[in-house]
Amino acid sequence: MRTTDSIETDWQALLSKLSAVIDLEATARTSGALVRRRCVGDAATLLRLALAYGPGGMSLRSAAVWAGLNDIANLSNVGLLKRLRGAADWLGDLAGALLKHAAGPSVSVGRRLRIVDGSSIGHPGGGGTEWRLHATYEPALARFTHFELGDIHSAEGFSHAPLRGGDIALGDRAYGRAPALKKVLDAGADFIVRVGWSTIRLTSEDGEVLDWNTVFSTMQHGDICERKVLVEHAGPKGRGQGKPIFHARLVVQRKDAAGTEKAEKTARRDHQRRRNQKKLQPMTITSAGFLMLLTSLSPEEMNAGQIVETYRLRWQIELAFKRLKSGLGIHKLPAKDPQLARSWLMAHLIMALMIDEAITDVLDSPPWEAETGCYIFVPVETL
Repeated sequence: MRTTDSIETDWQALLSKLSAVIDLEATARTSGALVRRRCVGDAATLLRLALAYGPGGMSLRSAAVWAGLNDIANLSNVGLLKRLRGAADWLGDLAGALLKHAAGPSVSVGRRLRIVDGSSIGHPGGGGTEWRLHATYEPALARFTHFELGDIHSAEGFSHAPLRGGDIALGDRAYGRAPALKKVLDAGADFIVRVGWSTIRLTSEDGEVLDWNTVFSTMQHGDICERKVLVEHAGPKGRGQGKPIFHARLVVQRKDAAGTEKAEKTARRDHQRRRNQKKLQPMTITSAGFLMLLTSLSPEEMNAGQIVETYRLRWQIELAFKRLKSGLGIHKLPAKDPQLARSWLMAHLIMALMIDEAITDVLDSPPWEAETGCYIFVPVETL
């Protein structure tokens, strides 16, 4: 059973780690989170209250009572609400500092693979304010390295990821838009994105619109093929004549029989769920049996098979989002006030990042055997 002293020791250790990456007191003052110090005397106390209300799972009333009983702060639930509403920007600064620390130095050797995705966050049962969490995940570090919180109208796109020259941005179909991909190239980065047969306009190098039936017709289960294509931008909803804006490679893999059957069922179910009045296009069903990827990388840097294998690393960000939701309950947003909701979400992100750092520290340190006074190393081949 844990004692109050042991909990206090853990709290001081957490504060020490945070203080190593950001000045809590200075940032709390400059952000306006601690303009008045009555009841909440310092930044550490304010952070503790935010964590109790956020990942601690307490209501405002419960957190206020808990704080009073433990001599942390003496304030009402209304007073706590006001404090937390004013702390949203500051908590965002803390999360940003932790992310910057996790990402390491700004100059790195080699190319960074950056997986970009977004996840919607709403209230249990629906209704009320909803948010979209845009995130960047780096497989090499096994953790998130960037977050951006927007409302439900903030569309997914690579604009939410701070890309630099040499990066490789990886995204699903929501990211396969011609103007957005052009901006990735303009930043000196490359991309690997999944595309649909009707989501982006592709032509051959001589200007002929890509015939998907021709691409699919000769492929057997498991086959991978690639074509050089031009990416066109025809304006909103495909209006206009289309204008070639850059060259790319189209990489296609045919799924196995089981994968094809599952994908076709999903395509039919999605069409029914949207209650789309338009008839389901035959090509929508046909293309469901294929993985279609668009990339700006040259064949010399990654061949078609490597492009497919690299794209499959997307599962890592999916699992990371799942840990945020199932582990910390970040999808069960109780607050309806926008500023209070931001504080609640940022407190969860701070906790998630601290957990990631603790796990990384453990993985970076081999186990110690007390009897021999030596580290224990397990040969890779035995794992």
